[in-house]
Amino acid sequence: MIRWLIACLSLSLLTAPAFADTNIAGQWTFSANVSSDCTFGGSAHLEKTSDTTFKGELTARQSCVSLPEDYLVRQDCNASVLGNQLSVRCRIVEFVNGFESPFYAPDNFTLTIQSASRMHGALVSAGSVMPAEWKRAEGGIS
Repeated sequence: MIRWLIACLSLSLLTAPAFADTNIAGQWTFSANVSSDCTFGGSAHLEKTSDTTFKGELTARQSCVSLPEDYLVRQDCNASVLGNQLSVRCRIVEFVNGFESPFYAPDNFTLTIQSASRMHGALVSAGSVMPAEWKRAEGGIS
């Protein structure tokens, strides 16, 4: 029984995804469920700066029925990996469309790396936490 347990544990370690080796640098699209009357999504680019850190930029678009215009916001970001978790912290650089507002906070993400083409987790912004997903087409690594 003990040999079987050791064999199973060894096999699971051999077949576990190697997240440290997963290439998450490059172009991504993202979306989040912010509310029933709004859509939220955009694109991001991550550039590796060390084994566990990245710098990048994202452009987020938020469209809500209750707002007079869509927001299009460009942000600079820093990201770090710990295990299979990616933490993305951003700061607003420019309101490309929409008026600058104290109610629009930087878009930060806490994500679980599933593969080089999919991450899921949460958008953390303005004191709220909402389900989010980052994905890219296969072969979208740069």
